[in-house]
Amino acid sequence: MGDNNKMRSILEIMNDVLSTVRDYYDSEYAYYIEKDEYEILTIYEWCAENIPWQRDRIKMLEPEHLPRWVQHEITDTRDECYSVFQELDEGITAVLAVVNVRRGGCDLSLMRAVLPYISQAIILHKTQKQQEYLSYHDDLTGLLNRNSFVAYLAEAKKRQLKSVGALSADINGLKNFNKEFGREYGDEVVIRVGEILEEFFRSANVYRLTGDEYLAIVENTSYEKFMKGVQAAYTKLENISLGLVTMGYAWEKSNIDVDVLVSDAEDMMREEKKKYYKNLRKGHHEPIIKQDLLDDLKSGNFIVCLLPIMDAHSNEVVGAEALVRYHHKDLGIMNPERYIALLEETKLSYHLDLHVFEEVCRTLQRWEQDDLPMIPVSVNFAVSTLRRHDITEKMQAIVEKYHVSCEYLQIEVSESRGDMNQEMLAETGNKIRKANVRVVLDHFGAKNSSFTILSLMEFDGLKLDSSLVDNIVGNRRSQIVSQAVIDVCRRLGVTVSASGVDTQDQLNILKEMGCDCVQGTLFNKPITIETFEVRYLKG
Repeated sequence: MGDNNKMRSILEIMNDVLSTVRDYYDSEYAYYIEKDEYEILTIYEWCAENIPWQRDRIKMLEPEHLPRWVQHEITDTRDECYSVFQELDEGITAVLAVVNVRRGGCDLSLMRAVLPYISQAIILHKTQKQQEYLSYHDDLTGLLNRNSFVAYLAEAKKRQLKSVGALSADINGLKNFNKEFGREYGDEVVIRVGEILEEFFRSANVYRLTGDEYLAIVENTSYEKFMKGVQAAYTKLENISLGLVTMGYAWEKSNIDVDVLVSDAEDMMREEKKKYYKNLRKGHHEPIIKQDLLDDLKSGNFIVCLLPIMDAHSNEVVGAEALVRYHHKDLGIMNPERYIALLEETKLSYHLDLHVFEEVCRTLQRWEQDDLPMIPVSVNFAVSTLRRHDITEKMQAIVEKYHVSCEYLQIEVSESRGDMNQEMLAETGNKIRKANVRVVLDHFGAKNSSFTILSLMEFDGLKLDSSLVDNIVGNRRSQIVSQAVIDVCRRLGVTVSASGVDTQDQLNILKEMGCDCVQGTLFNKPITIETFEVRYLKG
């Protein structure tokens, strides 16, 4: 918009008007004031050159100490100060005054004509400001609205950002709140959710995009700080009402495209919402599932097994992967895939993952005490566990409890699990490594894997996905890709293992490529810790 078409501010207008009034009456000061019985609400001042401003001093005065021309209308032009009053709405009085008049014999016609114009101009300006505010803010919550978000996107493209986190939140069943308890109650829910998001994302832009959907965008924040805010906001909302909101989030620090980042967060939120309503239809109740899980863990119904990891060249055991089996009271030992999927959907995997991690630490402590050979053991963490901001602190507490050397602990993380973008996965992996626990990039070559993660993330080992190994004997493309990955890892100083090795031919090709370690049914299936010790450590 050109300067000629730019709307003038109320201060510019008031300065012009008051300077004209001051000049006409040849006074030292000209004032426009709005006041009620107790205080001055608004004050504009214009004064002659080399005359000190008095505006702030006047505004701070108690009502009884205000100048006479503020307390009463003075229309006697023989006085050195004149003032005219106009009653506005709700007990407010407008005052136009000239102080220390040097030109005598004037009348008040100019002041009486100007005063209503000033009042109307201010009211008009306030109305315009209110309309402008409502154009970019939600009238119920006071949060920024979709217009603000569109404007932000256009501006963000022009700026250099170090990092951006996006949180998408959606109220579950807002229509039901309105239907069952009335729209006023529903409005209170909407307002409260917005207040909590603002509470935990004070430096963010928080938007209400639709009736039940919110967005928070946090610039130049660390992944850890962003996730702490997400976790804290979600916990507080859950404490208000279980399942009150569904959240999705994403974070980036390189090649930032805010539009794409927000889409990633919204996609995650929609996927989480599908899980929420799926569990709702099935009658799953999270507190009951959680209590059942904790009872099963306490009763020892989840049994940690070990899958041996073998040296590809010597066929000697060099490590193990911890897996879990569920002991059903009637069906005995069973693969808990469906149960674990339910835990992931309800974000309760955290309890099981830490249980397995603690069992591994307890086992490593016993091996050391019994003078058994020490080998590294890998633990798989669910995405919901990796996303917790306090996961490394929980791990460190368990490590210290059992006095285990971290060189024998490995956490397997996977790019293929979808709910974490590469930047988030890299930050999580780096945080675990800073806690002196080794990180293995699992399922490399599966869906969603890319070579980009190799340059973004620090890791200690990489595991080729079984989908590559399945076809490695007869598929030249699988061989070329696998060889390329192994070569890159060798230059990065990272060990490479392969999962799903079921035949001698697969093993032979992997050995020729320089793969370090292998695991699969060619060697053994997952077995109990006791059986593993007898077979591999006590021979």
